[in-house]
Formats: sequence, structure tokens, C-alpha cells
Amino acid sequence: MLATFILEILLAVYAYLRYKATLFSHLVVVIIILLSGFQLTEYRICGGENALLWARTGFVIITLLPVLGLHLISLITNKLSYLKLGYIAMLLFVFIFALVPGSLTNTVCGGNYIIFNSQQNLMWPYGIYYFGFLFLGIWEAFEFLQKKKSEALEWIMIGYISFMLPMGIVYIISPSVRSAVPSVMCGFAIILALILALKVVPEYNRENKKLIKQKIKKLKR
Repeated sequence: MLATFILEILLAVYAYLRYKATLFSHLVVVIIILLSGFQLTEYRICGGENALLWARTGFVIITLLPVLGLHLISLITNKLSYLKLGYIAMLLFVFIFALVPGSLTNTVCGGNYIIFNSQQNLMWPYGIYYFGFLFLGIWEAFEFLQKKKSEALEWIMIGYISFMLPMGIVYIISPSVRSAVPSVMCGFAIILALILALKVVPEYNRENKKLIKQKIKKLKR
């Protein structure tokens, strides 16, 4: 957990210093920092002090990620249809996990992952929100790529699949970790952080510069 936290912080620093000119790169940095922040909360939970407080903090952090991912995709696709709804749902769940007593009831350090216990009647709508916006991002990216090529968007899709597919496989074959989905998923998300910093931002900048040059040529004509 601590090693992953350090690596993701280094990736965020690299992305910020190397590509700090655009909203897109800033959003990538925020996403990577949030991923690292969740690793830190897991490390603190296993430390044994204020475990429930750190669990709440971790859930607040991961609640931000699906909508921020969709926002990142929308900066390429220019499709903003579901962003407002996403941010409203995100803020609602942030409020619940941060302030509502009993939203998280217990947390257990399992060594390689953290088990979170919550009210079942909350986890169902939360799961729909979380995976709904992840799949919505994939779908919007897929739709856009049917009409126009974007290597940055292709890499984002690869990044999504890199943590969602392994998590799905683990969920099916190992029922014992189903209470640790957020922890296992964010463990695999180190691959997403690497892809965002080392592939997505460079490709986006290259495509953006190419687009600007094309616009300048049209204006000269």
C-alpha cells in the first residue's frame, strides 16, 4: 500500500511538471492523487488508529473517481450530457460517507486488501452509481472512437479495462474478497495511473497540438 502510494505520487508529480498547461492534464493529476490517497487511507487503516475515520476518508476519495473519469473522457468527446447528473450523485454519496452515521459500520485490514462493511441498502445504489458511471465512460469513449480516432481515448479505455477486468475475474472466482471490492480495484488501478501519466496525457497533448495547427492552417486560408 505504501509503495503504491509513493509510486502514484511520483506519477502525479511527473504528469504535473511535464504537462501542466491544460485542464486535461490537471484532471489526470487529480485522479492519480486520489488513487494514491486511497492507498494512504488503507495503510492508515492497517495501522489501527481511527480506522473507521480513515475508511470514511477512503470512501469519499473513491466516490469522486467515476465522475472525474467521465469528465476526463468528455474533454475529448465534448459530450457533457451526464456530467451534471454525475456530479450531483457524487456529492450526495460524498455527503453520506463523510457525515451520515452508520454509512460505514466496520473495516478490517486483511493484509493484502481492506474489507469494508456498510449498510446493504446503501451499497446497492452506490454500486449502481459507481459502476454505472464507469461503464458510461467506456460507452461514450467507444461511441466517439467509432467516428474519430483518438489514441488518448483508446489508452483511457485500456486503462479502465486494466483494473475492471481483473477485478471482475477476482470477484467471480473468489467470493471471500467481495467485501473488499474497493480495495482490490484500487490495487489494480496502479496500472491505470501508469497509463494516464505515461500514455494518455502525452497522446492528448500531441493530438491537441495537431488540432491547433490544423485550425491555424484553416485561418490562414
